[in-house]
Amino acid sequence: MIFRGRAEVTPRACRMCLMSVREIGFRKTVLRRVLVGVALALFICVAAAGSVLLWLRGGLPQPSLTLVRPETNASILVTRDEAGLPTIEAPTADDGAFGLGYVHAQDRLFQMDLARRYGAGRLSQWFGRPSLGSDRFMRTLGLSGLVEKQYRQLSAPVQGMLRSYADGVNAYAMSGPRALSPEYYALNVGFEHWRPEDCLLWAKLIDLELTGNFRDELLHAQLLRKLPPADLDVLFPAYPRTAPVVLERMRAELDDIPLEQIYASLPDRVGAFEASNNWVLSGERTASGKPLLANDPHLKFGIPSAWYLARVKTPTETLAGASAPGTPFILIGHNRHIAWGITATRSDVADLFIEKVDAANREAYLTPDGSEPFERREEIIAIKGEAPVVMTVRSTRHGPVISDLAEFAKQVPSADHVLSLQATWLGSEDTSPEAAWGLSRAQNWDEFRQALRKLTAPQQNYVYADTSGNIGFIAPARIPVRSKGDGWLPVPGWDGKHDWSAIVPFDDLPASFNPSNGVIVTANNKLQEGNYPFLARDWIPPFRAERIKELLGRDQKFSADDMGDIQHDTVSLAARQLVPFLSEVKLSTSLSQDLSGRLQRWDARMAADRIEPLIFSTWLKELNRSLLQPRLGPLYQSYGSFHPDVIYLILTQHPDWCDDPATSEAETCDTRISKAFDLAVSQLVARLGQPSERWRWGDAHHAIFSHPLWSRVPVIAGLSNFEPAAEGSTDTISNAAISFPNDVGRFPSYFGSTLRMVVDLADLDASRFMIVPGQSGNLMSRHYSDLLPSWQSRQWLQFKKP
Repeated sequence: MIFRGRAEVTPRACRMCLMSVREIGFRKTVLRRVLVGVALALFICVAAAGSVLLWLRGGLPQPSLTLVRPETNASILVTRDEAGLPTIEAPTADDGAFGLGYVHAQDRLFQMDLARRYGAGRLSQWFGRPSLGSDRFMRTLGLSGLVEKQYRQLSAPVQGMLRSYADGVNAYAMSGPRALSPEYYALNVGFEHWRPEDCLLWAKLIDLELTGNFRDELLHAQLLRKLPPADLDVLFPAYPRTAPVVLERMRAELDDIPLEQIYASLPDRVGAFEASNNWVLSGERTASGKPLLANDPHLKFGIPSAWYLARVKTPTETLAGASAPGTPFILIGHNRHIAWGITATRSDVADLFIEKVDAANREAYLTPDGSEPFERREEIIAIKGEAPVVMTVRSTRHGPVISDLAEFAKQVPSADHVLSLQATWLGSEDTSPEAAWGLSRAQNWDEFRQALRKLTAPQQNYVYADTSGNIGFIAPARIPVRSKGDGWLPVPGWDGKHDWSAIVPFDDLPASFNPSNGVIVTANNKLQEGNYPFLARDWIPPFRAERIKELLGRDQKFSADDMGDIQHDTVSLAARQLVPFLSEVKLSTSLSQDLSGRLQRWDARMAADRIEPLIFSTWLKELNRSLLQPRLGPLYQSYGSFHPDVIYLILTQHPDWCDDPATSEAETCDTRISKAFDLAVSQLVARLGQPSERWRWGDAHHAIFSHPLWSRVPVIAGLSNFEPAAEGSTDTISNAAISFPNDVGRFPSYFGSTLRMVVDLADLDASRFMIVPGQSGNLMSRHYSDLLPSWQSRQWLQFKKP
């Protein structure tokens, strides 16, 4: 029935309407209650989270703090500036060490604790089985036992400083429930008492990073298995001619050792890529009339920084510069009389020995004096959520047997030969802390040298300047003299013919004092002319050193501002070498020709806002891959993907390398160059579109800063990690080393300038510093990453003048 006009209302319809109204009202009430409940729950969660954040932030350092040291009742004043840099005023040097330990713990306690556990082989206790490989390696080295012996042999003053520092760390860690940083609560773990010996573990880890070139010995052996000796002349221009003879004699023994598995078992940080620049000018070359000293170490980018800026003042001395959390020393900086900076020498102070297992007694190995039993010790590794793992570590007269890492699952390794490691820093007679202690007190060149006589490892290039106008350089450390060979390959251990016979006398190490040209430059380049036999063969190509010398060769009086400008220079000498080859080849597309012309007009500056660095790096990546990968095969990645010096050597002296042995077609170097460039351009177009503002180096080249824990937490990773645009490249003074992932048009940087310092000896209080990303490792702190913009925009930090 269709109703027109007024509808007829029945009692049943009224009841239904009333029920609908009531149901709607009920539903609205339920919905309102649900929404109120959800809002209340969210409010409680937000309030709780806010309360937790406020509670955690309540433990952050205050601008000013007075400490009273219980052991001496000394009053120690700590004041912080707007960047969080502390100035510690203390009655004595030991009280200053107490204050430094306290502020290190305030800002970097988790970083210190993590490094301590890494060195001791105890990460699995926190992180479970994924850390077991690292723990096995560290337990094999036995660093914990070494530092305990080392500490007992140090002088009383150095032991006292280490104890004072440890007391300061513990004083903060035990100061209240908010002392621990958020990582401890996330992992649900506590803090163990800091010991003086723990300070020494940090130094051992640095030794392992900077002098862990025994990793290279494993790579060299693998390459020599695969390639003819002549190819090694190309891959390693300083390659020793004796190596093929050694390999031929040792091939059977090496084939008995799982080189690939041992190489894979080493933690990434062993022999990690490290570089640095430093230089010093005499007063005759400067505007102030006093020396200028500059230093910028290139280490792994990370959060927090490897460095911590601090100033320690006592009535008799003022120390300012970069310290390392976990140690009580200013490692790079100045006191009231001298300034110093360091770069890695890359010397070879670690060797692998092939030991022959005694066929009549497999519990022993052969020596020049007959059969000797392996030394054995048992290590128990605690693993979170699992039963502990028990491992047996064997050692020989040379050192720990590292090949057992590849044989770990077997009760009795079956190989007839094993590989042991000998290193200067694996001895308990390491006196490096004595050197750091003496360095901080040195007032002149003689005292500086005397302090560095105590340095065991790692070998560093120290540049020096003093307020009297002197400049100098020395590369101290305990460098082995080998009876035979040069440490480039694993060598026989059973006949004694390759044993270390002595240590290079300190006075025979490279050094210079007040050179006539008034300038000293080191950038991991070769130190000595001729065939100086003791240091190293795997020097870093001299691009950075040559560019620094080029800039310092200008006829002018240099200022601190000029030093900073040089530190930020982005000119690539590798680009200067390689780009001219493009002018001699025929490219397949007009776009390739246009971009090639653009490169040839380019000034070789790897500036973040330029297109040319992106084109050059993509071409270099493809040229590197096309020339090296066909011969190296699976070892290509281990050899490394940035070798412009080797590419230049191939193009100018070894054109046979341009012919791919896997193809029947004969290829020339011009063909390789053009194909690599055309492929690079097509890849960039496919990834980024036609050349435009999107083709900028800074959009492809990022410095990767990640936190060791928060980067693994998806929600927090976006707040805790940073990838700012970076200038420079691997070979530039302003250093942000590039890597070549499979991702086209992306060149992440994991290593680069982590600290910059410029000191004018005319005004030490005006010294300039910069670290990145911030002074604090606490995610709750505003100093967690506040220095990133300053680092990118070339600004400086200075301690407030007295």
